[in-house]
Amino acid sequence: MDRKRRKPVTVSLTERRSCNLLSFVFTCCVLLLAFNFANCNFTSRINKISDDLHKALDAVLEMDGPNYTDIYENNTYYSDTKFHPKGMSGLYNVTTMFMNLIVSQEIYPEGFIKVVDGKLVLGSLSEQWQTLLAHYAALIAVVIVLLIFGILMPICGLCFCCCRCCGKCGARSKPFDKKGDLCKKICLATLLIGMGTLMLFGVVCAFVSNQHMQDGTNELPTNLKNSVRDADVYIQSTAKQIHLLLDVNYKEFEQLLFVTLDDCSNIISNQLEEYSNATALTEVFTIVNGLDEIKADLSFIKTVARDMRHNASELSDKVRGVKNSLVRALHKCNEVSQCSDMLSNYINPLGTEIDFSNLPDISQEIDNLNEVLNLDIAKTLKEGQQALDNIQVEINRTISSQIPKVKKSINTAGKEVIAGGSNVTTVLKKVSQALDDYVEEPLKDIEENLNKYSPYRYYVGLGVSCSLLIITLCVTLGLVCGICGKRPDAYSDDCCNKGAGSRFLMIGVGIMFLFAIILVVVTIVHFFLGILAQRLICDSFRHPNTSQVVKLVDEVMNLKGSLGLDVDINWVLNSCNKNLSIYNVFKLQNLFDINEVITYLDKFEINQTLADLTEQINANTSVDILNDKAEAHLKKLVSSGIADIKYDKFIDEYATNFTTIDLDFLASKLDELVKIVQDKVPSQPNLPADLIESAKNLRAYQKLYVVPMTMGAKESTVIAQKLKESLKFGKESFEVAINTLIEELKAAEHYLRYQGPSTMTAIAQNFGYGIEKQVRSYLYRVINNTKDKVGQCGPLSAGLNATLIATCDKILLPWNGFWFSLMWCLLLFIPTIIFSTKLATLYQKYEPYPGPLVEAEYLYDAYADRDNIPLNSTGNSKRSKLKHKKKQKRYERGAFGPDATGDGIARDMPGGSHYQDTRYADMAPKHWDEFPAGGPPQYQRAPAEYERPPPYYFPGTEQQ
Repeated sequence: MDRKRRKPVTVSLTERRSCNLLSFVFTCCVLLLAFNFANCNFTSRINKISDDLHKALDAVLEMDGPNYTDIYENNTYYSDTKFHPKGMSGLYNVTTMFMNLIVSQEIYPEGFIKVVDGKLVLGSLSEQWQTLLAHYAALIAVVIVLLIFGILMPICGLCFCCCRCCGKCGARSKPFDKKGDLCKKICLATLLIGMGTLMLFGVVCAFVSNQHMQDGTNELPTNLKNSVRDADVYIQSTAKQIHLLLDVNYKEFEQLLFVTLDDCSNIISNQLEEYSNATALTEVFTIVNGLDEIKADLSFIKTVARDMRHNASELSDKVRGVKNSLVRALHKCNEVSQCSDMLSNYINPLGTEIDFSNLPDISQEIDNLNEVLNLDIAKTLKEGQQALDNIQVEINRTISSQIPKVKKSINTAGKEVIAGGSNVTTVLKKVSQALDDYVEEPLKDIEENLNKYSPYRYYVGLGVSCSLLIITLCVTLGLVCGICGKRPDAYSDDCCNKGAGSRFLMIGVGIMFLFAIILVVVTIVHFFLGILAQRLICDSFRHPNTSQVVKLVDEVMNLKGSLGLDVDINWVLNSCNKNLSIYNVFKLQNLFDINEVITYLDKFEINQTLADLTEQINANTSVDILNDKAEAHLKKLVSSGIADIKYDKFIDEYATNFTTIDLDFLASKLDELVKIVQDKVPSQPNLPADLIESAKNLRAYQKLYVVPMTMGAKESTVIAQKLKESLKFGKESFEVAINTLIEELKAAEHYLRYQGPSTMTAIAQNFGYGIEKQVRSYLYRVINNTKDKVGQCGPLSAGLNATLIATCDKILLPWNGFWFSLMWCLLLFIPTIIFSTKLATLYQKYEPYPGPLVEAEYLYDAYADRDNIPLNSTGNSKRSKLKHKKKQKRYERGAFGPDATGDGIARDMPGGSHYQDTRYADMAPKHWDEFPAGGPPQYQRAPAEYERPPPYYFPGTEQQ
């Protein structure tokens, strides 16, 4: 029994649960469908507005601030940081390597110069002379070697000259070549060519570097002026940036902010309307205000439809009459093919085929619309708008006392910002003025002095280079004449023989001895000044990290103690090379922290005044947006039927052609047919007149009926199309649009009444946050631009680099290259003198190698007045050797003809009579028959007449 009783209960519970579950699922589906189909209703729109409230308010308040004037400007700078060595880079590199080899990068030994109480103190020379000597050992050694070389060269030249005057040192030599002289000539000439080539390289480098040095000196005033001009442009640009940031940008920010504050009530009320969707009232106003235009459009359509019916009827009758007349006329010329074609192709199809009786009558809709307008629907809606405006008025009244306080706080902060910027710009203007006052005159003096005195240095360098060129030219001419010229000959007038080459070489040797001291002095002066300037100025500014000079200047200037800046020159130079701002270059955060600017919000009580402002915002939001009377008028507007008019009917009817044939076209065809009929149908004299009359009527009907009807149809079509689309207001129909707006206004009214106060508070808080964000955005703009952009000192670095290029690269590099070229040539003087002297001695000999036998039995002394045969016999005594040696020397000077020992035997060697070459035979005519023995002269006797000077065994010029 229990089981039977419990079973129905269990079944009923199961069925109930199933029904509940189905009901829940169905309800969820209905809600989901309702949500999906209600995207445009109040719920969906209010949720969307709630999500985008902050974005909308941000757009109204322009949270990112106004469109600030950019503080960064592209200024024009004139400094040139490009340097072209013009092919001298190799010389400059070698010179730099040589300087680095002999001079350390450290200008003085560590600890020799100290700074005590801001003054330089030198170490004791007596205690540190060994350190100084070791430090400058290579430099002193080079200078000492040059001095010794310069002092010894004139002395050695004097001794060499005296030696030559005494017939020594190669002044006189044997008249014929020795066995190895040809090899000596080749070797010495080759070596001298090498020396001359190396010296020529030094001469060219001396000329070019001297010219480059002068060019750089001439350009120096202009380059310095450009650097100073760039510094002035930079200072003015920095001052302008500060003015734009702290003055112009602030005024732009202040103007926007004050406009926003003045419009506070309007912004809040508009946001409240937007949030509550009360803006639907605006759409209703748009519809109502457009009713008069809708009425005018409908009236125009109605008028055009009436006129179209009337004109269509008249046009049909007129066209029919012209058609009948043309048919009768064309039958008279039926035998003409053109007439028959006209009749069949144009006249028979002519007609109107229009009927506008089907156009809808919209008089009733217009009357209904007039009735709605007579109800003054706009006035009833304005009552709701006035209620919304009252919210704005009430908000404005509550905050009117707080707005001036906010402005005053912001204005006070702004004055301090502008005052700070004005102080900085004033200082920068003073710096710019000081730059003009204290730099312009020294630059003029520098330019005048350079123009006045630099040519002297240039001409000194040019003279020294010319002396080296003359030496090189002498060596070159000596080599050319010695290699390519003939042997010296007393009877030859050839000026470019080997003797001339010998003399050129000795001239070069003499100039080297004579000008060596001058070259050494010029070299030492340029050498010392060039190295000093390179190490003190160029290396110090280009490598400030390791420069002792920069460290000394830092310790002497003591920027931290004098200006309170925790920086040194090394940091400033490196920072400017990185184009950092002045704030970071001089570490101004140690003097004032720019980040503290953000505290102005609290310092000047801006946050507090904004909080007081938002707390005061309040208004009564229990308003009637759409009363019953306005709602009834809107529903009556829906029932007026203006949206139910069949606008497609007007569009379709007006799209048809009014005539089957264009009347103007047909009239032109008739004009063509008139000429044909006049020629081919002379029997019908009235036919052309009939055709002309018909064409005239067609043109008149086209103008009177067709054209106005076409224009009216086009205008009506455009209006009908516009009304068809616009009356839907983005909905399925006009009725749906109006009903939706009514529902949204009712919902907005309900929302304002119950949730308006809380929403207004949220909007007010967001407004205060927006104002604060505007202030913060400007303050952060000041902070970020001060740190990153204002006074980026890259232009100063570029100006400094341009100055270094103008001095160190364009002047000092050629300067060092000049003394290196002179030193290079001086080092070549010694081997050049040695090779030139030896080669000149060899070039003096005017006979080739005569062979070993003739060389042993050479001629006697033709100019001696005594017997050249020694009386003493050959012996091994020391005295005999001394006499032998003495006579040999005289023989070398040309005093003796035969062998100095007296053992030589003079012979007559006519050409071709001996084993020797004919070039050793005496080709001159002989008068031996005048001598007693009829042989060659063996005794001292003057010849009967002058024949020619010895030697008698002259081989002839053609044998050389």
